[in-house]
Amino acid sequence: MGSQNTQAEIRHYDSARQASLSGNHIDESVYDTLVKSVNDHMSLSHRWYAMKKKSLGLDTMYKYDINVPLAGEDFLKTNFEDGKKMTLDALNILGSEYIDGLKKEFDNRWIDAAENKGKRSGGYQISVYDANPFILLNWTDKLYSTYVLAHESGHAMHSYFSSQNQPSQYADAPIFLAEVASTFNENILTDYLLEKYSDNKQISIFILEQYITGFIGTIYRQTQFAEFEHQAYTAEQNGTTLTADFLDKLSGDLVNKYYGPAIKETGTRTQSWAYVPHFYMNYYVYQYATSWAVSTALSNRVWNREDGALDNYFNFLKAGGSDYPVNTLKKAGVDVTDDEYLKQAFAVFEKRLDQMEDLLK
Repeated sequence: MGSQNTQAEIRHYDSARQASLSGNHIDESVYDTLVKSVNDHMSLSHRWYAMKKKSLGLDTMYKYDINVPLAGEDFLKTNFEDGKKMTLDALNILGSEYIDGLKKEFDNRWIDAAENKGKRSGGYQISVYDANPFILLNWTDKLYSTYVLAHESGHAMHSYFSSQNQPSQYADAPIFLAEVASTFNENILTDYLLEKYSDNKQISIFILEQYITGFIGTIYRQTQFAEFEHQAYTAEQNGTTLTADFLDKLSGDLVNKYYGPAIKETGTRTQSWAYVPHFYMNYYVYQYATSWAVSTALSNRVWNREDGALDNYFNFLKAGGSDYPVNTLKKAGVDVTDDEYLKQAFAVFEKRLDQMEDLLK
């Protein structure tokens, strides 16, 4: 952090954050707006933890209890073929042009799905200009794998449509935009499954908890990390030595603020920050939170078939990196310098909490 602050000063930036965000012409107000909005809606995540604590019948709920599933088992297990069909059915709302692209992906060996010895874990997508994108998965037959397929297919279709509509130098979207297309598909898949299984209480609880956990893990937790990162950078810039004890207190206080009164702190405070590799990537993590909030706003409009929403989304997919990220999103109908998109995302999240609370009654 000290080196980043020094380099920013040498290059006449006000701060390391300003220097880092300037690469994509992101105003610092985008960062501050995110942090403020998440703090303004902290009661929603606290409500979830209190709801889960009550449902589990716990007198004391520790951080490690958060991962205990309310549904009690994995529902909607699917093999790879079933997962592809489920993804196609969910994303059918995007129209024939999108579905045609997905079918090419599914039918022409763009995906390496099977687990294999020596294969890296997780799911990834890589774009190749003037050729098709490729996806790496590790399929497990759990619903989670279908979500990963939908997620990586979002990246693939973003690459596919950008490559078709942009020259090579503008085809790749910056990270600030890339996670929008992937999480958009996850949100649409959730809408589809909740509608399809609306009469099945246990499956609905299972889907809702997966959504709520994802929302909190991305928007709240990544903003928690963003707060920690910026406070640490600012402290160092102001002359504070970043000892482990200082960072422990800084991170620990934020952890307790974000988890709220229902959760009891566990483990060492060093565990809350020292293992996170993204802190060495210089103001990177906040983009996960902005992307999920943007995709929530956009997918909600498309799912509700608002006028112009689908056209705006396709304009976004086809834009690639042809303009600065803030401008590209404005053309899609989202202004990230304003907090309206965040309010829309939290409204969807609150709706999900209401649905879960009704089911748990």
